[in-house]
Amino acid sequence: MQKIFLLFSLFVFSILAGTAQEEVYDEVKNSDVSIPSAPAFAMLGVNPEMVMRPSDLRSFKVDWRIKNYNLAPDLAIEAQPFWHLYYKKRTFEEYAATSRFAKKLSTLSLSAGTAKIDNINHASYSIKLNLYSKNNIINDTTLLNDIKSEQRYQLDFFNQQIDSLVILRYQTTDPKQKEKIDRELDGIRYELKNISEISKLNYRNIIDQYNAENWNNTMLDAAFGSVYTYDNGGVDSLKVKRAGFALWLNGCLKMGDHGLISGLFRYAKIVDSSNKMFGLSYRYGSQKYNFYAEVAYERLGNYFDPNQDVPFGEDELFAGKYIEDIGYGWLDFNNTNSKTQYTMAYGGDFKLSRNILLNFALRTQFTSDIKLTRLIPVANIICLMK
Repeated sequence: MQKIFLLFSLFVFSILAGTAQEEVYDEVKNSDVSIPSAPAFAMLGVNPEMVMRPSDLRSFKVDWRIKNYNLAPDLAIEAQPFWHLYYKKRTFEEYAATSRFAKKLSTLSLSAGTAKIDNINHASYSIKLNLYSKNNIINDTTLLNDIKSEQRYQLDFFNQQIDSLVILRYQTTDPKQKEKIDRELDGIRYELKNISEISKLNYRNIIDQYNAENWNNTMLDAAFGSVYTYDNGGVDSLKVKRAGFALWLNGCLKMGDHGLISGLFRYAKIVDSSNKMFGLSYRYGSQKYNFYAEVAYERLGNYFDPNQDVPFGEDELFAGKYIEDIGYGWLDFNNTNSKTQYTMAYGGDFKLSRNILLNFALRTQFTSDIKLTRLIPVANIICLMK
């Protein structure tokens, strides 16, 4: 009887030890630390934060724009194609053995979005790559080994109990005592059978704690994208015009347990003009909720000037539909001079559930001589598709 229980415990240990690493890795692969807006939305200027946080998102994501207290038909999707089609299927050993370049390639994300801005339909796509991440859970072998060690500790604890009870059973001659020990052994055997589910719960708790401690991770991203304007003019016609492109670099620096400083530089080319933006933000809070204040300096070569006799370029197809709202339309304006503009925004993120985030801000725009010109409330809902 003693040998049977010992063999059983060794058998269970070998199976669980062999699958533990992949179970942990599966939990890690399905975790996301931060959930910023999709870059395709950021290009269109309809995301609440102008100074975006970098991210290394491993889930499909959908962004909805909230307009007039309703969900507008404006949405963006984001995913990491190389990660989902190839790297996610690899084992931990296979992923760890890949080169640094391959690991960076796995962070490449594609996003596409559409939004009605200034009464004009806009569509965009973006390509983003994570250049640096200080604490990336997917590469944290220390965390993986710590979780595996915790499971080994649990298995060793059960094995020691079995050994002690088996010895005690053979030492006693009392039938009632033997029966009691057999019930205890049956209980331990049941616990061993269910230790996998118990361990998965422990994995999730440890990973959630890791993500909570690293929600403000130091990171650096680079991105590029293109914008189109279009009009569904009729049942059998669609007018489409390439409006321009943008590229940007954004990074963030961890400031203690609750703070994060982010910076962004963006260059946008619209027809023969260009817009440049520099921005800084400070965010305070946690993974569940945080608040931020940001300031952005913009040098605009392409903007709407109502004082001009002919405010639009002669080749602009959608000039007749223009009605200014959020003020970030990608139309061909007929500007001869550039202007300076400042924007200060105050907002935050609130995680409504594990996979749903509410992102909101109030933007205040100022002229170069610090004259308040506009107040713009912006809000989005972000959903992870798991």
